Amino acid sequence: MRAGDRIGRGIIFSVVTFAFFSSADAAVKFLSGGYSVLLIYFVTTTFAALPIAALVWFSGRPIVIKPRFPKAVLIRTLLMAMDTFGAYLAFSRLPLANAYTLIFASPLIVTALSPWLLGEAVGRHRWSAVVVGFLGILVVLRPGLVPLDIGYFGAFGSACAFAVALIITRQIGGRESDTAMLFWLIVGKLIVSGVFLPISFVPVAPFDLMLMALVGLLAGSAHICIVQAFKLAPPATVAPFQYTQMLWAAFYGFLVFGDVPDAFVLTGSGLVIASGLYILWRERVRHRQDRAPKSPPP
Repeated sequence: MRAGDRIGRGIIFSVVTFAFFSSADAAVKFLSGGYSVLLIYFVTTTFAALPIAALVWFSGRPIVIKPRFPKAVLIRTLLMAMDTFGAYLAFSRLPLANAYTLIFASPLIVTALSPWLLGEAVGRHRWSAVVVGFLGILVVLRPGLVPLDIGYFGAFGSACAFAVALIITRQIGGRESDTAMLFWLIVGKLIVSGVFLPISFVPVAPFDLMLMALVGLLAGSAHICIVQAFKLAPPATVAPFQYTQMLWAAFYGFLVFGDVPDAFVLTGSGLVIASGLYILWRERVRHRQDRAPKSPPP
């Protein structure tokens, strides 16, 4: 397969990934009007395991679920479980566009933590982008002017957990089995959400159960698609398509919930998205410079 074809397919997988995630998020917001976030979390994760199990079973490759880096995989799993819970909490209480604006802070957090957790130098360009991005978050939150709903803490906590999980993935991803990371991700989420099932369980109406099943199938399929996207195309090509979720947020928010982002949300999300894209562009430039052949000294 030609390089251009691979990148094109990677882009398709990334677009599908974030369409699936956004549709699942909108359904979670809808369901949270009648059910505990913890119950939704458990049921949707149960169904998310099905497409991942099918992929592993029919892949034709040896099934590797024993991680090479068990401590790192465990920490990553717990962080991803926290990420999902924080996001679900945010969706249950905030308009989708507001929640996504804070969740989109994860690239900024990765950049800010890189010097300490990855040993990477961060230049003034990327630090400036981080500052602008966090100013965008302040525009949305308007601390002191409007009450801070707990949903905002859930969204920002989700971004922080996902950012650290991304850093761990960078450290072990090239040497760790994708199957092992997906398997333990699902198992960890089931355990974490299952602990609270006795206090969150209520009978689920048939239609709502089907909707929870759809959420799980979409989320599980999205995890598979994003793995394929990163295999086919460079991360700097795939990652920016996460921001298409803001378009889905506007679509579902207006169509299903009657939400229209105000000027503060539009401005703040614009700053956060622009900062994230700039950071991705600077990383691409830096990697090209690192790979460029060095001229011999005169």
